[in-house]
Amino acid sequence: GSERGADTMDNDRQTRIEGAEINKSLLALKECIRALDMDLKHIPFRGSKLTEVLKDSFIGNCSTVMLACASPNITSCEHTMNTLRYAYRVKELKKEGETSMPVPISVKPNN
Repeated sequence: GSERGADTMDNDRQTRIEGAEINKSLLALKECIRALDMDLKHIPFRGSKLTEVLKDSFIGNCSTVMLACASPNITSCEHTMNTLRYAYRVKELKKEGETSMPVPISVKPNN
């Protein structure tokens, strides 16, 4: 997700600071994903605490699950599409020496 100040009714200073920190962490995560996708020698995991914690999930010997929340609401269309693009890019990452195995994605509508 992303934290847009315009999307919240509670626009006090603390909320803005927290939103900025969340966005900083998400940007650092995006940069790590981009570097992994491009097979760069340096992956900037020190960009945030989030990426430091997730480092082993991307380069370690483990399985990783990414949950993506999507909304059927038309007002959330932009957020939903960005979330799905983000999740797809992570899904396509390959570990060294590994071939890409497609993972089926199922969508269950909310009632």
